Amino acid sequence: MEKIKLEDYLKQRLAEKTAQSYLFTINNFIKTNPKCKRYKFHDIINYMDEVTQKQSNTQYRIRILSAIKKYYEYLVMTGVRKDHPCKKLNIKNRSNLDIQLQDLFSSEELQLLLQRENRYWFLESRNNVLLSLLIYQGLTSEEITKLELKDIDLENGTIYIKTSNTLNGRTLELLNKQILPLSKYIDEVRPKMLRCNTDKLILNKLGKPISVDGIHSVIDPLKNLFPDRKLNPQTIRMSVICNWLNEKKYDLVKVQELAGHKWPGTTEKYIRVDVNAERELINRYFPIL
Repeated sequence: MEKIKLEDYLKQRLAEKTAQSYLFTINNFIKTNPKCKRYKFHDIINYMDEVTQKQSNTQYRIRILSAIKKYYEYLVMTGVRKDHPCKKLNIKNRSNLDIQLQDLFSSEELQLLLQRENRYWFLESRNNVLLSLLIYQGLTSEEITKLELKDIDLENGTIYIKTSNTLNGRTLELLNKQILPLSKYIDEVRPKMLRCNTDKLILNKLGKPISVDGIHSVIDPLKNLFPDRKLNPQTIRMSVICNWLNEKKYDLVKVQELAGHKWPGTTEKYIRVDVNAERELINRYFPIL
């Protein structure tokens, strides 16, 4: 059996731009560290110390380490190594221990979530509405469970999100492609699903208001689309915010308002290091001789 090439390995597991960026970083790492195939944990630590001394930006260092980890995963998978020298090595970001931007999902990847087929027609309609609110408006699970029929204004194409202890209230625009599915769900599907007296927008399959756990159960069957990454309502929301800033290039103030963040510093954590700038830094500090 022919051994898979590193480039193909990365492309099978990562978004195209991420795969290209990782490949560039890995090739540089290999050329500047000829013995890296045999590196131990302490060798990786020493290398990352060198990276830190030359560039203190946390997201830059996380990106470098993530690429190196993928390289050793590849070596283990192809049988070149039996062990992964830095599998448990992580870079702590005191300002944000949870956000690992390289593990989030692009807008194109999020669209795949809408392609799932459901056994029951009413769940098809409900799930389409629920998932669209996650991937287009970036709502939290809690916000979705609190939505009521009166919060949807189809005539003006908006949705109102209530204020919570952690997030600001806001009125968001619905995309044109959301209007018809929402209208069909509200007028045709939801009345047939309803089994109790409630104005909550999203119902579970028993016809009662959906819970946070119920939303997670909708996402769980989709996890096999991305076996190497964590897919849940939180990472979907984080991806949407990240994409607003880095793909669509919305300004910080607008994204803060869309996400409902109380403080701009919360939104700033989603700004991704520019790939071209990253390459310049790698070439400057780790030149290939």
